[in-house]
Amino acid sequence: MSKKITPWLALGAASLWLAGCGTTPSPQHNTTNSSKSNSAPSTTTKTAKTSKPLKVIAFYDQTMSSTTPDPFALVKAHPGLVDYLSPFWYEVSATGSVISKPEGNAAVLARQDNLPLMPLFNNAGGGSAFLRSASTRTTAINNIVSLVKSKHYKGVNIDFQLLKATDRTDLTAFMQQLQKSMPPGDLISMSVVPLNSGNGQSSAYDFPALDKVVNSMVLMAYDFHGDGTPPGPVSPYSWVQQGINAALKAGIQPSKLYLGIADYGYLWANGSTKATTIPLKAMHQHKYGVYTWNNTYKEATDTYTSGGVSHIIWFVNDKAAADRIALAKQYHLGGVAFWRIGYEDAKWWNTVAAAIGNGTSTGASATTTQGNRPKLSPQQLKKTVRTPANNAKNTVKKSVQKTNKNIIAPAKNGNKTGP
Repeated sequence: MSKKITPWLALGAASLWLAGCGTTPSPQHNTTNSSKSNSAPSTTTKTAKTSKPLKVIAFYDQTMSSTTPDPFALVKAHPGLVDYLSPFWYEVSATGSVISKPEGNAAVLARQDNLPLMPLFNNAGGGSAFLRSASTRTTAINNIVSLVKSKHYKGVNIDFQLLKATDRTDLTAFMQQLQKSMPPGDLISMSVVPLNSGNGQSSAYDFPALDKVVNSMVLMAYDFHGDGTPPGPVSPYSWVQQGINAALKAGIQPSKLYLGIADYGYLWANGSTKATTIPLKAMHQHKYGVYTWNNTYKEATDTYTSGGVSHIIWFVNDKAAADRIALAKQYHLGGVAFWRIGYEDAKWWNTVAAAIGNGTSTGASATTTQGNRPKLSPQQLKKTVRTPANNAKNTVKKSVQKTNKNIIAPAKNGNKTGP
C-alpha cells in the first residue's frame, strides 16, 4: 500500500501489482462469517497514557498526478497528517539493477510540503532471482543505497511480493545487508503479506529476524477478495484483526507494525472472478448507486443490474478506514499506511484525519491538531490555487480503473526513528 499490490492475491492478477506479474494461487476464503477475535492486545504494548499518535505513510502511484481532485491538494488540506510519502518509482530486476519509473510531479510537490520521501522498491514482475546470490543481492543494495544518497531520500520501502518459502533465507540476508548499508538515520520500511492470507506467500518472511532490521513493517491487510476471487469483502474486519494478532505473536514489535488500509474496492459481475478496481471516490459519488454498510465485515457493499447482468461491489469506505484506524490504536501500533492517494476524496480525508487525531489515548502525547483541522468540501478543493508544479506534464496517462495497485509497504511500506 502499495504499495501499492495484492498481498496474497496474485499481484499480477490483482490490481495492486503495479509492475505486472503472473497469477498465483488465490487465498483461502471464508465461506461463513468469521467471528471477531477476542484476543486482547499483546501485553507488551504500551499503555494508553504513553501511546504516541499514529504515523501515516501514504503510497503514491505517479500515474495519479493528473486525476481530479488533485491528490496533493487533498494532502495539503490536512497539513502534518502524512508523515512519509512512498511513491512507486523503482523496480529491482533479476540482475540487481534498478529500473526507474516516471516520477511525475510528486518530488516537486513533496519538497514544497516538506514531506519526507520514502520511495517504494518493488521486485520486477514478482521475480526473486536477484535474491539468490550474494553478488546480485549486493548489486541491488548498492544501487538502492546510491539512489537514497544522491536523491536525499529519508528511507526506502521494500515491497517484494509473490515470494516463496524457498526465498526466506535469501530475503532475510538481503534485508540484513541493506540495514548495514543504509546511511545512518535513514529508514527501512517493508511491506509484508499477513500470516493469515491463506496462500502461503507469507512463508517467505522471517518475522522475528526482519523485526530486528526494519523501522516499520506494513501489514497489507486488504485484497482478501479481489481480481481472481469470487465477490466478497476486500478487507474483512475480523480477518484484519486476526492478521494483527498473528503478526504481533510472530514477534513484530507493535511500534513497528503499520496497518495497511485500502481506499478502493472491486466490482464483479455476479458469478465471475474477474474484478475491476473501483476508486473510493467513485463510490462516494454514488456512480453505482447508494451503497449499504455491512456491519459484520465493517465494509461497504452494493449490488445493481446493468444490461440484465447483476453486479456486486465491495469497498473500504471512509467509515471502514476509521474502524481500522481504531484497531491500530487499540493495539498501539506504530502507524497506518494508505494504498493509495489518488483513489480517495475530501470526505475520506476528513474522516481519516478525525479518526487519527481523536483517539482513545488519554495522555498528552496523544493530543494533536489533526482532529481540529478545517474540513474542506470537494467544491472548496476545486478552488484551491494550484502551483506551477501542479501543472507539470504527466508522463503516464491511465484511467484510474486500469491502474494496477502495488502494496505498501513500509510500511512498507524499518527502524531508527521513523515509521
